[in-house]
Amino acid sequence: MPAPPFGTASAYTDSFPSSPPRQVTVTAETCFNLSVFRDIVRQYRKLDDQIIIRLNRAQAQLRDQDRLGSGSGVEHMNGSEGMCAKIWTEIMAGWAHRQTLLTYCSTTVKDSVSSKIQVDQDPKVNTPRWERGIKEEEVLADQLESEESIEAIIRKRTLDAFKSRCPFFSPPSSDQTSKQWWDLADHGKKGRGPDIVN
Repeated sequence: MPAPPFGTASAYTDSFPSSPPRQVTVTAETCFNLSVFRDIVRQYRKLDDQIIIRLNRAQAQLRDQDRLGSGSGVEHMNGSEGMCAKIWTEIMAGWAHRQTLLTYCSTTVKDSVSSKIQVDQDPKVNTPRWERGIKEEEVLADQLESEESIEAIIRKRTLDAFKSRCPFFSPPSSDQTSKQWWDLADHGKKGRGPDIVN
């Protein structure tokens, strides 16, 4: 019986790629329920959490191909570069998706706070009884702002891990979307990169 190749097919497919998060519809109410919001964000951060595992497994597959003679040195370079480019595209898509969620919820809560403050300050209007008070929503807005800071840290950590396994990869200068996401993560900045066009 021949020895199995380094790493088995099941090892490669076990969370490589990770299973996609379950499909959810985000509404304004989702943004006001911090535990639900954080659960959704946590699901979408799994790609970043598993980046080292994914890169290791992808590189092991390339080594297996070389060892089994299915690729020359030139093909290996293309394979390695292709693997890095593919994973980089997945990383960017995850970042863009999460940032859309973060921006939507942050804007939704801040708009709610602003409208409630305007109503409170209008002497002609009797202040209604809201389900959530202004102070409660201001605290929530601060917590969502903290999530933006956490997101910047996660992107930086993910990019550092990616660069350690793909040291020769950098986004092509012609791809401005990729370059902007790279710079945003490399400098650990909060905020939104450009939308990813499929």
